[in-house]
Amino acid sequence: MKRIVLGFMICLFFGNCSKKREIKEENLPYIISKNYNKKIIRGNVTVPPPPPTPGWLIYGTNTFIINSDSTLYYFQNSKTGYICGTRSEFDTIPHFINLQPKDIIEIPVNSITDFIKLNYKDDFRNITFIASKSDTLKSKIYFDLKKALDLSLSDRDFYQIRRTTQEEDTVLIYKKSNKYYNSDDIRWDKTRIKFPELIKFVKRKE
Repeated sequence: MKRIVLGFMICLFFGNCSKKREIKEENLPYIISKNYNKKIIRGNVTVPPPPPTPGWLIYGTNTFIINSDSTLYYFQNSKTGYICGTRSEFDTIPHFINLQPKDIIEIPVNSITDFIKLNYKDDFRNITFIASKSDTLKSKIYFDLKKALDLSLSDRDFYQIRRTTQEEDTVLIYKKSNKYYNSDDIRWDKTRIKFPELIKFVKRKE
């Protein structure tokens, strides 16, 4: 009898260790600077990024912003499909997309899975970005978001993780403070944002 109890305790111990190991492996921190431009994720499969590389820039159809205070925001690009820059000195510089505070919505942390299920139903190639101001992602919000995307994306969808752009950071500040935003009033860092010739340039104060 003692041997049976001892055997059961050993199995239980190693079973718990195995479960803890699985959870630990699933929740490994993601360091953007070590992984960006190296891989994208389609469902549960990691695949090489599309050309041109290096220095390719995509504005996805969906963008989730994990804020430094562990809140989650979302905005949808009005463009269809994706925009991919050509190889040039501006490849790594994000374009001005005229993002507005009203375009960004906050997602309750307990509704991430439901939000994605409800908004990823259409037969459209969803190209999603997870954007973070921090280089290291290790919050519960990140792991919950990643899990929800892995479960909901179709074979045609994929997502990539990157740092937030200057425009996203700026607009989010105005969103959170509920202040009036006008892109003409911003002192844009010209080395971090590009204003295409085909749209009206934002007036930048010198």
